[in-house]
Amino acid sequence: MKNSSRLFASLFFLIAFSTVAQAQTYRDAQGFYGQFAVPIGWDNMDGTSGLGTTDGTMIGFSFTGGYRFNGWVGADVEVLWLGAGDVVLNGAVNADASLLSVGAAVKFYPFVLTSRYVPGWVQPYIAFGVGSGISEQTSRSSSEFGSSLSETVFLFRFGAGMEVMISKHWGTFMDANYYASNSNTIAGIGMIRLGAMCHF
Repeated sequence: MKNSSRLFASLFFLIAFSTVAQAQTYRDAQGFYGQFAVPIGWDNMDGTSGLGTTDGTMIGFSFTGGYRFNGWVGADVEVLWLGAGDVVLNGAVNADASLLSVGAAVKFYPFVLTSRYVPGWVQPYIAFGVGSGISEQTSRSSSEFGSSLSETVFLFRFGAGMEVMISKHWGTFMDANYYASNSNTIAGIGMIRLGAMCHF
């Protein structure tokens, strides 16, 4: 039994090390990539709408397509939806909040020069972007068409994260972002994204 356990453990570590050895590095990062993520956001309300203020955690999904120009710089376009937010008025939840947006961002990978000391398949980055979307609050007490309150918002993104490449084409990533807004009711959205990515 002990020999079997040791054999399985040895095989696991051999597969893991061989996978890491074939993982993408800064030198071969150039090319198109796609990402799918599950974002969790917290709405920072700046004012109160006719239905109330958004309270609690929002969750959704995002799709991203981009291009990595070299080890230093990449750019992408993201479609983001956040929902399941509670709108509270006078202590009671009376509406649902959601956000649908499209944005573009530039990503910088500042640790290229230190890649000889840090494994190249771990690639931290910072991101700056802009976008536009529709913020909506839908009343739970009325199913009448047009009963929801919606507003067009412009978003400015600041974020930092890390890509971990499992192979030359597949990896995972996690980042933290803040989306500042020009809205009268939404000052901004703090968000954490966790997802998978593919380099083509």
